[in-house]
Parts: sequence; C-alpha cells; structure tokens
Amino acid sequence: MVSLHVIRSFLLLFIVSIHLCRTTSSSSEPEANITIDVSQAYKLIHSGYTFLDVRTVEEFEKGHVDSEKVFNVPYWLYTPQGQDINPNFLEHVSSFCNQTDHLVVGCKSGVRSLYATKVLVSSGFKTVKNMDGGYIAWVNKRFPVKVEHKELKYDEL
Repeated sequence: MVSLHVIRSFLLLFIVSIHLCRTTSSSSEPEANITIDVSQAYKLIHSGYTFLDVRTVEEFEKGHVDSEKVFNVPYWLYTPQGQDINPNFLEHVSSFCNQTDHLVVGCKSGVRSLYATKVLVSSGFKTVKNMDGGYIAWVNKRFPVKVEHKELKYDEL
C-alpha cells in the first residue's frame, strides 16, 4: 500500500516538472547559461552578486555561504504531508531584491536551486545563476562558510 506521503511527493515532483517544461521552453536563457560551477559562483559572489540560499531555514542555520550579501528564502517547505513549493517564494525574494539585481542561487546539491532559478528567470529576473553542486560542493572546495548561532533553550541542552 502506497502511503499518502509518497503520493503527495510524487504529485509535487510531477507538477514541478510540468512547470519546468513550460518555463524552459519560454525562457530566453538556455539552461547551459543558467547553471555555473561552484568556482564560478565563488567569483561572482565575491564580485558583487547576491547569494540566495533556497534551503530550509534549519539547513541555512546549520551553515551557509559566507558572503556580504546573502539571504535565505526557502523554495520548498516541509509540511506533515511532505514537500510543498513555498507559495510566497517570489514575493519574499522580491522583498530582498529587484529583477535587475545579480543573483547566484544555491541549495544543498543544486536541484532546488535549479527549480528556483528557472522560476525567477521566467518571472522576469534578468541575471540569475544556479550554483551547480550547491552547498555540498561549496564545502568540498573549502570555501568560507558561516554558521548561524541561535540561543538554545534549557530543554534543548
């Protein structure tokens, strides 16, 4: 018997892939020009690009790209029913930057960030690059990382 969680996850991936097929065919920038390797991302970030981390807040707090201009807007949210696309993703990104800002988008491995990058480009953002390999590749290259320190409650000790 297939669980409801598996069915919802499959449907989410199906919907995202349909959306990506539509955005890819209407995008003016081919995927080859959207995705860059982690070394290119490092250079762009240190030349003034803003880094958009689309992982969950919990993932971001455990460690993220150390850059002067970095912000976190999750693309997918984890709910009791499974993964759902953040319905406020574009609204939140737009509150941090405008469509002419230069962005490098990253996640854990490069998958979520590719989806997010395609959504941003199809929504009118002009200069957006997906960091292939994500945070894992960043750490493997030993590029600088930052860990958010949060205050622990007594029962979390």
